[in-house]
Amino acid sequence: MNESLNERPPTRFNRSVMSYITLSLAAIIGITLISIFISFWVTELADKDAQAINLSGSMRMQTYHIGLAMERGQPDQAIKAIEKLHHTWNHSLFSQQHALLLEPKSTHSALTRFFSVAYSNWLSNTKPALIAMLDSTPNIVDTEHLLENQVLLTDALVTQFQKDAERKIMNLRSFQLLVLLITVLVGSLIFYLLKHRIEKPLTQLTETAEKIGEGDYQQRVDVSGNDELTLLATTFNRMSDSIAESYSQLEERVEARTKELQQNNITLDFLFNTARTILESPSDTLDFHAIIEDLAQVLGDHRLELCLFTEHGGQPYMQVGSHNDDGELCEKKNCFDCRNPANFKQPINLPGEKRIPIVMGDRQYGIIDVQYTALHNIPEWQHSLVQSVANQLAIALSMAQQKDRENRFVMLSERTVIARELHDSLAQSLSYLQIQVTRLQKSHDKNKFELQQPIIDELREGLSAAYRQLRELLTTFRLKMDDGGLHTALQSTVTQLSERSDMSVQLDYRLTDLPLTPSEEIHLLQIVREAGQNAIHHSKGDNVLIRLQHNRDKSVTLLVEDDGVGIPDTPEKLNHYGLAIMNERSRNLGGAIEIQPRKEGGTRVGFTFIPSVQRL
Repeated sequence: MNESLNERPPTRFNRSVMSYITLSLAAIIGITLISIFISFWVTELADKDAQAINLSGSMRMQTYHIGLAMERGQPDQAIKAIEKLHHTWNHSLFSQQHALLLEPKSTHSALTRFFSVAYSNWLSNTKPALIAMLDSTPNIVDTEHLLENQVLLTDALVTQFQKDAERKIMNLRSFQLLVLLITVLVGSLIFYLLKHRIEKPLTQLTETAEKIGEGDYQQRVDVSGNDELTLLATTFNRMSDSIAESYSQLEERVEARTKELQQNNITLDFLFNTARTILESPSDTLDFHAIIEDLAQVLGDHRLELCLFTEHGGQPYMQVGSHNDDGELCEKKNCFDCRNPANFKQPINLPGEKRIPIVMGDRQYGIIDVQYTALHNIPEWQHSLVQSVANQLAIALSMAQQKDRENRFVMLSERTVIARELHDSLAQSLSYLQIQVTRLQKSHDKNKFELQQPIIDELREGLSAAYRQLRELLTTFRLKMDDGGLHTALQSTVTQLSERSDMSVQLDYRLTDLPLTPSEEIHLLQIVREAGQNAIHHSKGDNVLIRLQHNRDKSVTLLVEDDGVGIPDTPEKLNHYGLAIMNERSRNLGGAIEIQPRKEGGTRVGFTFIPSVQRL
């Protein structure tokens, strides 16, 4: 690292940028406050000047009123006017001037002197003379001369009041010009300091930052001084050196990271394709050889071997090797060495070899044997990849095993249903026919030939019924649930029922938003079939409606209605075997079959249950 990295920026600032800004703001605020306070003071002094001028000017008019009253010979009006003028001279607006009269004359201002002369003339000469003239016959010439002299003194006082007010306004204007000059000087100084101590360094820092952003890490900021911007410039230079040094190592790190990302991308792509292949391929057609070959290409030079064995078997039932080296597969047929008796879920590490188990739950399906020639163990990413493939294969094998179990269970369940339905229908019919054959044999042995014809008729009817039941059972056994689900199967059943009768069979299916389990679909299909056959064979009507709907209380209702002749008092005799089958299947779904006559005529077969998905 160069010397600039070893420099230590100053921590104390003799000329801080914030001090410049603070002093500038303080100066501007101080000048503003001083100018406001002085202007307020001057205007306060001149606040009463206009009123004083107006009041002093009114004294001239009052003087003229005195002379007019005396000229008209109205002494009472003259006395009132004299008292009013005297009261005006002692008005509160002139209280300051009266107070100044008590001070030495050397301190009197021009306004005070004019006020003193005019007020003294009124108090000593004009007022006493006017009162004396009222006691005798007034001399008009003397009165006019006396009042004219008072008016002249009053005019001089008014003029002096006006000059004093104008002087205050002039002083205010001069002060404002002075404040403006000071503000301009202080603002210019502040602008100069901000320009050279803040704007210029910030401009350098901005330009240098832009050039560094463009990739030129050799740029430096040259800012002298002892303030925050100097610290920022020094730190900026140190940061630039540090970035330049880091950038010199960045390409190698980027290259290594890019290689790692490419490797991860290849790994993820391989795992995705493997998972898709496992999910899309049936368990019995899964190409293990292709998976091992693709895995070997991703890993590189390592040899791979896949061994699958049964849960308790001692020999593998499948061995797959990479690089077409199936002839060099492990010749040891004993698989117990490939299992870890202590913990079969953990890999087995051997010199130049790693055996990764294929485990799902408590079942081990096999191993993936990785053979490598490097002095050290395989990298961690390769171990994780092989382990992920082993987990996927374990899931695929487990799903296949579970599917086989489900197929066996379904097969056993269907066989049980077939056996039960054969017992409830054909077995009982054959037993009945066997009894009739026995009766026929006895009548033959006893030569009672007159009894044989009814027995033969019963045999013929029983055989017809048994044959019909056999056809219905065959039709039932041929029913299947394809990818279309229950809706498609019901449509197929409706088509078959319509072809076997002149009745109109309609389907109203309202379960498009509710999933059912395969067992529930099969039971519903068989109940619909049995109820539909009963309606076709025994109702003697024209229409059959099959409705399947989802209720608000989360239940499902199946209704099979016809417009036929209705049901007898004992409906169980109508079709004993079909009703038994429907009752048994309804109990498996947690419900019960209800057979009721319709008000409009005909029969309604109803069934309600709650699907397993709604019980969660």
